[in-house]
Amino acid sequence: MSRHHFVIGIMVAGWCVAWWLGSVLLAVAVTVGALIVLGLGVAFPKLRIYGPYVCFGRADRRQVALTFDDGPDPRSTPALLDLLREAGVVATFFCVGRKVAEHPELAARIVREGHQVENHSFAHSNHTNFFTVGRLRAELTQAQDSIEQATGQRPQLFRPPMGLSNPRVFRAARALNLKVIGWTARGLDTKLTEPVEIVERILKRVRPGGILLLHDGNIPAERLVATVRKLLDKLRDAGYEIVRLDRILE
Repeated sequence: MSRHHFVIGIMVAGWCVAWWLGSVLLAVAVTVGALIVLGLGVAFPKLRIYGPYVCFGRADRRQVALTFDDGPDPRSTPALLDLLREAGVVATFFCVGRKVAEHPELAARIVREGHQVENHSFAHSNHTNFFTVGRLRAELTQAQDSIEQATGQRPQLFRPPMGLSNPRVFRAARALNLKVIGWTARGLDTKLTEPVEIVERILKRVRPGGILLLHDGNIPAERLVATVRKLLDKLRDAGYEIVRLDRILE
């Protein structure tokens, strides 16, 4: 039983108590409280309200995984790959299937240079959280096929667009044998523009086994490279090894 089933059970029990006491106010309070908890579960994956959202890995080693969303982007991903190769770092890219289909050679380069390419939906729709299970399965399958065609590898991990979740996300992912991945720390680099601020935000939340979230899609290459270079330096100064996501999920 997932946590959202537990919350609904508590809500139903609360309604029964409210009916028995004849208290409309209690029924309203129970309903509002349950809706708040369920809403928080949509927005904050670490709460794991709707299913086994993986937001961190093994904590017994001083390692973190660097992940990038929303690519591949020919305006920024090549410069990022150059930096990672220069630094000797491998990362995990949660790629949008449509962009992989448009730039298969770039997705292939990501894998060729030792990085992971995983599923970030096909279209990255802002309405993904409202999709039916059937539409979600179709969306994820289309991304799976695009990535496999471009890279020769079929993803095993899925990060929902914007990190939002609901029971349907987990049912669709489970049907395709995909593990749903969140994050431990994110830089909010789609909103913040100063590399120093982005890095500081991540460092405040970093921990052994942490999954760090940045974006290579729709981010200016110069800012992306400056941010990642600064982050790598700070992580190494703090004694962290940067590894692929599959390493800390073993």
